[in-house]
Amino acid sequence: SLTGLGGGSLILAGLLLIYPPQLAIPLHSFTQITANSLRALIHHRKVNWKVVLAYGSLMLPFAWVGALLFDHVNPDWLKVLVGLFLISSVLPLRLHPKTAPRLRTFTVLGAVSGFLGIFVGAVGPMVTPFFNRLKLDRDGVLSTKSAGQMLLQLSKIIAFFGGAGVDFVALKGHVGVLMLGSVLGVSLSLPLGKKISDQKMNLVVNALLAIIGVKILIEGIGGLW
Repeated sequence: SLTGLGGGSLILAGLLLIYPPQLAIPLHSFTQITANSLRALIHHRKVNWKVVLAYGSLMLPFAWVGALLFDHVNPDWLKVLVGLFLISSVLPLRLHPKTAPRLRTFTVLGAVSGFLGIFVGAVGPMVTPFFNRLKLDRDGVLSTKSAGQMLLQLSKIIAFFGGAGVDFVALKGHVGVLMLGSVLGVSLSLPLGKKISDQKMNLVVNALLAIIGVKILIEGIGGLW
């Protein structure tokens, strides 16, 4: 969604209903780099590039380290981790500091996002509160976060390909379909976003995330058991 209310997490949850986690998480990066690139392009004049560059400065090396470890993690543990992350993303835990984060905060946040994103896929719920504290209007926050997440997904794709050896060439059919779906999704969200309030959208997204998160968590625990 153009409002950024858990869209990436919801897409990942849907992919995990179709693909095993070792494929769903890498493929998810292509849906998100497409959607975030389009969102950043739509409001490119309002992107705070200082924040984006700080956020992206350490992403790739930390994502690469995560990718080197990715193949050594039991897929069932990945399901447990993603399930817990999806459930935690809907919990009503919100911090409201009054000051905007410093650039070095975004540098650290980008490093954490690069590493953690390899294993949980969608880190939007974790980083959104930091971007929301920027002294920008709604379009400025959305475009800046989208540009930052675009760099994150690019870093993950490079790391998955080079560090984890994921053969995206062999998966090009799946990649193409998912990227096309992202373009259509963003296109549909433009008119729909004006008709549906953030509160209603947030309620629907959180309900779906909670249901799918519990399902994935139970599957992971069942596999480990």
